[in-house]
Amino acid sequence: MASDRTVNTPLSILNMSGLKPIVGWSSALAFAYIVVAIGLTLAPLTVIAVVLLGVFYWTFLEYLLHRWMLHWEPEKPAYRAIRKCFPSHRPHHNEPADERKNVKLQLKMTVYPSLAHTVFLGITIMPLWVSLALNAGILFGYQAYEYVHVACHHLPMRNFWARTLKRHHAIHHHRDETVNFGVTTTIWDTVFRTTWRPERAVAT
Repeated sequence: MASDRTVNTPLSILNMSGLKPIVGWSSALAFAYIVVAIGLTLAPLTVIAVVLLGVFYWTFLEYLLHRWMLHWEPEKPAYRAIRKCFPSHRPHHNEPADERKNVKLQLKMTVYPSLAHTVFLGITIMPLWVSLALNAGILFGYQAYEYVHVACHHLPMRNFWARTLKRHHAIHHHRDETVNFGVTTTIWDTVFRTTWRPERAVAT
């Protein structure tokens, strides 16, 4: 008897958890940044180098945001009010396989802060073309984070690198929420010593 269970693929998961509109809008914005940056500096290879730097910089932001913002559950009413301005991460931990409930909110939290961050950096501490290229890389890194995150929950992840990320994230969900904050990479957990180790579980 044939099974009715749907087998997810690397392409089919784009239809899950609002990935397609998030990737689409952030890609369009990132490419727009790159086109303008190249137009301003006329040095495409330099722009691409800064974009790649932005991708790497995203991995650090990903770690910081996951560790300090998404898991921030303050008790003071004033801090709770601030926390409510951002999408809640608790429902995802309660039901990790559930798809994102509010894609429109996620898009707003992607596009508007990116535009504000790009303009702010471009008028304060760096040339506008650098800010544009850097933030394009951040957007591409963010897309990678969203995709890998969904893949960790819905794909078997068979190659060594993918299995490592899937196990790393599964431990964060099912063993200890205070470790393994990286999703697209384990680098920053290693740097800041927040990688889960068996002795941690024994100690607690």
